[in-house]
Amino acid sequence: MILDTSFLIDLFDGRQNAFEKGVELTEARIVQRVPSPVVMELSYGAAFGDEGEQRAVQNALQMYPIVQQDETIAHRAGNLLAQADVAAGGESGIDMIDPMIAAVADHYDEPVLTANVDDFEALGVGVEPY
Repeated sequence: MILDTSFLIDLFDGRQNAFEKGVELTEARIVQRVPSPVVMELSYGAAFGDEGEQRAVQNALQMYPIVQQDETIAHRAGNLLAQADVAAGGESGIDMIDPMIAAVADHYDEPVLTANVDDFEALGVGVEPY
């Protein structure tokens, strides 16, 4: 399962639906992967918080394997975004981070766990809402 930023933020904020989904995945022994662009988004957000929040994000991320972006994933991300833009008849409105996350999902053939269902569906990867 590929974890999107929206899920991790909701999990860190103690949202019940995210917590329950995390427990479900853990009990089912489903591997939960975090793409490195998610680490960037979380680090960016935490930089505006205090040291405790920054430390909490770093500690939480140690629980998951981090998937680094490589050339293959980067090419796939560009292709997924281009396909979404073509399907939308121009600019799809999808930001540049989501295709990188979607490419990891495509690479591992795993869905993205997210609250941002529409963008990931437009990118053509499996989605798991929570």
